[in-house]
Amino acid sequence: MTRTALLVGGTAATGRAIIDELQARGYDVTLYNRGRFNHTLDQTGLRFITGDPHFRETIQTDLGGCDWDVVVASYGRTRLLAEALAGRTGQFVAVGGTPVCRLGAGAPLHEDDPVADARTSPVNMTGIVPKIARTEQDVLNLGKAGGFAATIVRYPYVYGPHSLVPMEWHVIQRVRDGRRRWALAGGGLQLTGRCAAPNAAGVIGAVLDRPDVAAGRIFHAGDRRQFTQRQWVTLIAGMLGHSFEFVDIPPSVAPVGSSAIPMAGEFLFSQNAGSVADGWLEHNMALPSLAERDLGYRERVDPLDWLRRTVDYWLANPYAVPAGDVAPLGSADFDYAAEDALLGWWDTALADVPAFGAPIRRGHPYDHPKAASA
Repeated sequence: MTRTALLVGGTAATGRAIIDELQARGYDVTLYNRGRFNHTLDQTGLRFITGDPHFRETIQTDLGGCDWDVVVASYGRTRLLAEALAGRTGQFVAVGGTPVCRLGAGAPLHEDDPVADARTSPVNMTGIVPKIARTEQDVLNLGKAGGFAATIVRYPYVYGPHSLVPMEWHVIQRVRDGRRRWALAGGGLQLTGRCAAPNAAGVIGAVLDRPDVAAGRIFHAGDRRQFTQRQWVTLIAGMLGHSFEFVDIPPSVAPVGSSAIPMAGEFLFSQNAGSVADGWLEHNMALPSLAERDLGYRERVDPLDWLRRTVDYWLANPYAVPAGDVAPLGSADFDYAAEDALLGWWDTALADVPAFGAPIRRGHPYDHPKAASA
């Protein structure tokens, strides 16, 4: 008998890769979404339920009395979906995000790290992160009550074709516009977790393979190889035959979140108000170590290869930047006048910097005898 799967969402970067994971395991896949992008899917043999997975009433009407062997909720209001599907599926996999983790305990983030509250949530997510944390517990509690085998998979930033948040465009657009200099916050040394779409979906596939081990637990997705912001920008620019002159400007001069710093808006989705006010950036990197150890997960693609494929996709399908200051990217993210004014002021400030201190020299801490001891 053919096994059945319901995928809520399914048309953005990870959704397409999740379809591949499900079909590779022999599932008859049904997508439940608003139907806006179903026509862009390459996969065949799919079923569709067109509706709205954000409201209790529409979920009940759209799904009727159908059952599925597994449900992957990557879109919509997860808590309402879980409540509606309790007792109607054997396994419920909910996709969340690593911003729910409270920063400050070092890198990488661990699945059992404390969750953030409104005070410690990223600046632009103070309202939603506490709700995500509550939803995680609600889903796991439904699993404990026997509704299904429940698992949470947390994503970091996921990159790939069809991504709703094309952060690569920050770099691509500046290369296309002939920008030569890039002002960096914190020297560009921050580690921001990233995950290729097939690798994120691969963690879900590993959860599906081991429902007995995955039930009642949380797993992080993430590439095994991670890059600092400076490395990531350098890689993308290099794929386009371009290089930037990087200029390290302290947050005391250009505050975190200022339009004079490229990609500053993205910090507001990873850094809390305290970090932004103090002008320092914390790492927020997740790795799939737990899924590797307990579920046998292995990466599907090499991050560099997938980044190159992602850049090629955006070159062939340029992102249309809307006017204003809107998500995911807006014209305020490309405030070249502010960037040039900041860089010009910084150049002037550095033109007359005096020398401080003197070079420190230290020898090797171990002895280096020239002859054998008597």
